[in-house]
Amino acid sequence: MITLVLETFLLGLPFSISNSFAVLSMSIPFYKDWTTPIDFGLEIGGKRLLGKGKTFRGFLFGTLCGTLITFVQYPLLQNLDLNFIKELQEFSFEKLLVFNFLLSFGALFGDMFKSLIKRRMGVKSGQPWVPFDQLDFLIGAILFGSILYTPPWQTLAVILIGGPLGHLLTNILGYKLKLKDVWW
Repeated sequence: MITLVLETFLLGLPFSISNSFAVLSMSIPFYKDWTTPIDFGLEIGGKRLLGKGKTFRGFLFGTLCGTLITFVQYPLLQNLDLNFIKELQEFSFEKLLVFNFLLSFGALFGDMFKSLIKRRMGVKSGQPWVPFDQLDFLIGAILFGSILYTPPWQTLAVILIGGPLGHLLTNILGYKLKLKDVWW
């Protein structure tokens, strides 16, 4: 069981980092135009399309950081005796880089898509929407990443059960560090 959890953690680094670093990017000084919301403030039926929290800066920075974790992840994959995600050891560095890009992009796309649905459902930006706030990036990452690799069911189960808990703990940490306005 410990092996499964550790291997799932190793697999989940790109999408976990992309999701976290999208939020962290807001505390890094950038050119002001990089704070432009992806929806450009567009409203449909008096409701924002996505919300002010979905910015080009967060999306690009999160995707880049999640992709760059390949430089740490690749040597680990090559030097560990793996059981559940053994197929990843056969990936070249370049293929793992593309895979991690897909995971990272997919995680942030999943979060953005959930925001679109959330706004259409009348849930305000920043308001909790359990369990979707905890699953959106995980499902997005799995869907996009499955273009190159689909983990075994045991790994997917750990991602979908452990991921929301990790997401909640990360949000609480972000709130305590004053990087987020709310703990959820």
